Amino acid sequence: MSTVVQAEKAGAKIVDWYSCIISRSIDQAILLKEQASALVKNMEPNDKILAYYSLVEFRHEMLLRQNAGMEEEERFAKIEPILENTVDHLLKYLYYFISGQNEYINERYKSAIKLFRKAERLLEYVDDDAEEAEFYYYAGAVCYRLNQYPFATSYAEQAKTIFDRLGYVDKGLNCQIIIAATNSEVGKYEKADEILKNALQQAEMHLETKALILRTLGLNAIRKREWEEAEHYFKSALAIKEHRQSPVSMKSQYNLANVLFRLQRDLEAREFFKKAEVGILYYRNTEYSARSLVTKGLYIENGNLALVNKGIDLLREHSLEFEIAEVAEETSAYLEKAGKSQEALKYMKVAYEAKLNQNALGVDQA
Repeated sequence: MSTVVQAEKAGAKIVDWYSCIISRSIDQAILLKEQASALVKNMEPNDKILAYYSLVEFRHEMLLRQNAGMEEEERFAKIEPILENTVDHLLKYLYYFISGQNEYINERYKSAIKLFRKAERLLEYVDDDAEEAEFYYYAGAVCYRLNQYPFATSYAEQAKTIFDRLGYVDKGLNCQIIIAATNSEVGKYEKADEILKNALQQAEMHLETKALILRTLGLNAIRKREWEEAEHYFKSALAIKEHRQSPVSMKSQYNLANVLFRLQRDLEAREFFKKAEVGILYYRNTEYSARSLVTKGLYIENGNLALVNKGIDLLREHSLEFEIAEVAEETSAYLEKAGKSQEALKYMKVAYEAKLNQNALGVDQA
């Protein structure tokens, strides 16, 4: 007969497990998940600990798979009724925060920011510096995706300060990526380069993050219209095995293909584009699905504006205004080069309107 485990003992093990998830200690997290599962299986009845276990299990799956499958989402949805009457503020915080992380990973940014706002109101009940920094990091990331650059920078800087104090080098570097990306998107290209090159010097022991820094340098080079420089950075990122094996690799493959098309190296571009399409389809990434439609319309189907418009419409459906401006400007430049000035002007207006929408969107409307 198995011994009944006290709820407190199971809860303590879940805390250790969640700490490993935050620090991205994957091997240790997998080991502690097994131990926590065994304790919960033989635990005395306790709905709160079961809900806590389910939340952390959901976050564990997101860490391993970069998203959660339908089965995990359905199981996760069953937790909410347990929380309706609880006075446990930390449990409610975790529910809102982890729900927000899931929305963010699945590109539902407006939904994510609403959940993060709810979590932030409960942040005072979080007595763990690493968890607080993790919240600031994700809040910064989602504000960046919603073009709320001052908020994004503020949150990322708060997260970096805490991660640096705790010695979480990899996490601190990821905060620098957000800060640099916000600078890049508002046209401060030299500042973005400076931040990223400084981060690159610290990233030799963190190869996956090193690749993300190289990739962000590539994106910054695109915005400077330095195509050969962008090519160098994307190829450098893809030369790192950890990056090639991550979901982000399909984005770098797409960006590299796009740059090669602009350099009129179509044969090489098509090879990377085909690889990118496989990843985009597999991960069901909305932004890059839209971008690939635009690239296909311009460079593979020689100015098929129906495909371009389909891509822009998809971005519009998800309020990705900065991305609309980027692809519309690219389309305008393509048409201008082809001698189609009137059509080029039309897409420049699309870009202009997207920038107006981007600047008008306040955080309360996000």
